[in-house]
Amino acid sequence: MRISSIEYKLGSQSETLADLGKYNPDWQTERLLAKTGIARRQVLTPDETLLGLAEEACEKVFADHRRDGVDGLLYVTQSPDSRIPTTACLLHERLKLPKHCLAFDVNQGCSGFVYALSLAVSLLRARQVNQCLIVCAEAYSRYIPLHDRTSRPIFSDGVSATIVDLEGSGDIGPFVFATDGSGAPNLTLTSSTHDTSPAQEILYMNGPKVLEFTMDEVPKSVDRLLRRADLQLKDIDMFVFHQASKVVLDRIQRKIGIEEEKLFRNYQNIGNTVSATIPIAMKEARRAGKLGEGMKVLVMGFGVGYSLAGCVVQTG
Repeated sequence: MRISSIEYKLGSQSETLADLGKYNPDWQTERLLAKTGIARRQVLTPDETLLGLAEEACEKVFADHRRDGVDGLLYVTQSPDSRIPTTACLLHERLKLPKHCLAFDVNQGCSGFVYALSLAVSLLRARQVNQCLIVCAEAYSRYIPLHDRTSRPIFSDGVSATIVDLEGSGDIGPFVFATDGSGAPNLTLTSSTHDTSPAQEILYMNGPKVLEFTMDEVPKSVDRLLRRADLQLKDIDMFVFHQASKVVLDRIQRKIGIEEEKLFRNYQNIGNTVSATIPIAMKEARRAGKLGEGMKVLVMGFGVGYSLAGCVVQTG
């Protein structure tokens, strides 16, 4: 079993921290950059849709893979273009996938890719599907006004498309999960009370509280995952965490004791694409020559929910 292909597509409109600084002259953009590590992000243009981006990302995958071999489609999103019907069905039609294909949405955020990966692995091992397409599609910018200093400098709009094959060398698993629903109010949608926000709902994030959950649960979950996999920290060749921000990854790195050369980062000019950050980072790591065959990769997503999911991926 293996992840055989990853492609992605970002929103076409570039939005830099300097751009936001011009709109918000009271912001201390240099301090924000030092904290987030994010200089530029990509968001949807008025003419773009998330579903359209998803179609483009999937078509990039199908440049090297036969679409008629896909019999499972998992669409991970918290900003769907359609709730009824499920967006997975709309994408299925656009991609002209086989009619015997399974297709459904997964409403999960920062841990969403690993959740979907666990579902795909279960379906593949049960021989319910032979090839699964995981699409992570997020457009949080819809919910974030330009004046929101907490969230606007962080979140990007983007889509990843990942093929998981039953055949091939490599392995995926074991998995670990963690949930604390008491933290739900700290990263959620609320009714808009701002005249400057065209959205009916806006994103509210209590950054310190979300960071508190992260620093409590991620180290414990990494330890639990390593024990379940019968591995030690030194056995992991690369760590690909949810690309939340620089301050988050810095603190995780220090607390766990991860060597910098083993920790992959790519948030600088991409930002936080929520469920899509991990597959995008894996694609970028492979493109940079840092992720190759025969490696043990620990991936972990964490955040909104509160929710966490992690696993070990052995590349083929």
